[in-house]
Amino acid sequence: MQNLSSNGSDSSLSSYDCLLPVAHIFALIPINILSSIIGTIGNALVIATVYTNSSMQIISNMWLASMAVADFMVSALGQPLLIVFWGLQLSDECNEPVSETFRLIGNMSCSASVLHLCFISIDRCILIVRPLDCKSIRTMKRFKIALVIAWTVPVVYGVLRMTVSKKATSYFTVLAAALCYLIIISCYTLIIFKVCNRDTETLRGSLRSHGRQSALRLVERRVTATVAIVVVVFTICWIPLLYLRAAYAKSNVGVAYNWARTLALSNSAMNPWIYCFRMGEFRAAYEKLLRCGIGPFKRDTSDQ
Repeated sequence: MQNLSSNGSDSSLSSYDCLLPVAHIFALIPINILSSIIGTIGNALVIATVYTNSSMQIISNMWLASMAVADFMVSALGQPLLIVFWGLQLSDECNEPVSETFRLIGNMSCSASVLHLCFISIDRCILIVRPLDCKSIRTMKRFKIALVIAWTVPVVYGVLRMTVSKKATSYFTVLAAALCYLIIISCYTLIIFKVCNRDTETLRGSLRSHGRQSALRLVERRVTATVAIVVVVFTICWIPLLYLRAAYAKSNVGVAYNWARTLALSNSAMNPWIYCFRMGEFRAAYEKLLRCGIGPFKRDTSDQ
């Protein structure tokens, strides 16, 4: 979770404090425009894919679709507002209504995205670490409860961020994000250990099942590689912003903060590519959508 605002509404800061050097504005705007376009298209494809294909409406994919909604809000609403805010600064204007609207949308959607990432890591961990018990653990009722939590908490956080002490909520932001990150790392560590153990067990198996075991190892290595990409990208995108949030709890302005904010926002554009474009089932569905043929397609379960 994060505050993605300029401090235009903070009485301790003047309008001058929120203004960025023109050179940085000209660099930040095209980067955010590109990220916004890629993120909007990518997340819209994820949402449309799951919504239009009943065979893909399983818990794992519905988590991805729900996170895509949060990421879509970041890319389609949050980033354009931030771009407008920076564009107005070219006229030496720190537009407070635009800033406040961006703050509300940005805080809610980005915190929802991070919280979804946390729930997805738990879901993937249960699938791989407890494959025999996953059906009894991952029920639709529990999924709906978790989904309500994943959207209610960000809404409450966004409102509090607008009304409560900025310093207090800044520290809460860092602690909450650190907790989510710890859960994500722990889940993916368990996944990697499980995959490695299965590799060892497979090598000791009989030659009769060698073909099936080789296929299983290939899929599990793919999962492990995806896990590594997720953790690395998430860390790169979020650590700079969280550091600045902890070090300068009262201030959300300046060149470094805005570049860190851009990096964190860009994570929402990367998620659909990391999570979905590596899955054959999603790739097949994307091809159908892009050809305007939202009909039945051959289901590829090799990456499930």
